[in-house]
Amino acid sequence: MKSKIFKKIALCFASALIVCSVGAVAGCNPETDHPEVRITYEFNGETYAVDYKLYRNMYPHTVRHFIELADANFYDNTIIHNYQTNDWFTGGYTYDKSAYVSKIDNTGLMSEYFEDFSKEDAYSQLFADGKLSASVYSNRMYGEDGKEYVVSEDALPTVMGEFYNNINQEIEKGALTADYGCLKMYYYAKESTQKIYVTPTDDQIILADYDSNCATSVFALQTGVSSAYSEMNYTVFAQLKDTEAFDDLVAAVKEYIENNHSNTASDFYTIVSDVPVDNNDVYSNKPDNDRGILVDFNVPKQPIVIQSVKVTKY
Repeated sequence: MKSKIFKKIALCFASALIVCSVGAVAGCNPETDHPEVRITYEFNGETYAVDYKLYRNMYPHTVRHFIELADANFYDNTIIHNYQTNDWFTGGYTYDKSAYVSKIDNTGLMSEYFEDFSKEDAYSQLFADGKLSASVYSNRMYGEDGKEYVVSEDALPTVMGEFYNNINQEIEKGALTADYGCLKMYYYAKESTQKIYVTPTDDQIILADYDSNCATSVFALQTGVSSAYSEMNYTVFAQLKDTEAFDDLVAAVKEYIENNHSNTASDFYTIVSDVPVDNNDVYSNKPDNDRGILVDFNVPKQPIVIQSVKVTKY
């Protein structure tokens, strides 16, 4: 009897090894509650490799979205395009050294830089190619059994906002606070009153406001202990694993401002007004159905570059 049980255990173990081997060959990565990424920043000739812990157990759609973009090398060689005292915004524009340097000296041309090096079209193409998973839909349908369902044709190129003020969604396993070093998925506020459908879980379809479910690729690094962009309205999906490298980056920027701009942060950046964003947005921001909105950026005169975003643990 013991021999038969042992054989069954051995067979199960061997089968498990085969499954794992097949998964490894296929490039299949087991999902964990806390994936990890390394973001390598470059500033003033120095690089800073910063490790982050992501919270898939709390924000599955946001983390999946971020990882899919990272795996597509979408964030590599992008810039901090909007510098705020306690938040730096990135993920939307490619860094072109010669163009950046030449146009930062002529502020009238900076808006042109952002039009030329926007990643919005690349993002839209990733979604069209099926490289980004859907969680937001323009419509829902009913089956013969009367149950609701969504179809891929109605999927929107965005990710649902996983935070409390969106559909009063509770984060059942806790919620992260917008604190120093965290990463937040960001969206530009819309004037649209459009309603859409979000799918927090496989068996949920919820009517919600598009305004809170229109994030694409832009995210924010919080560099202070407080922020106007709190967890109540933005998804805080990652925290620092260790603060040392990030501390060094923040300190380097502050030292640069002190040494080169008399410790005046507003002299460190150029204000670029009326930059068009969300030009591919499927819903109007204005009554006349014009797409996109105009926003202002505080553009660092010395570029802060995202060299790469690499997943180190799935």
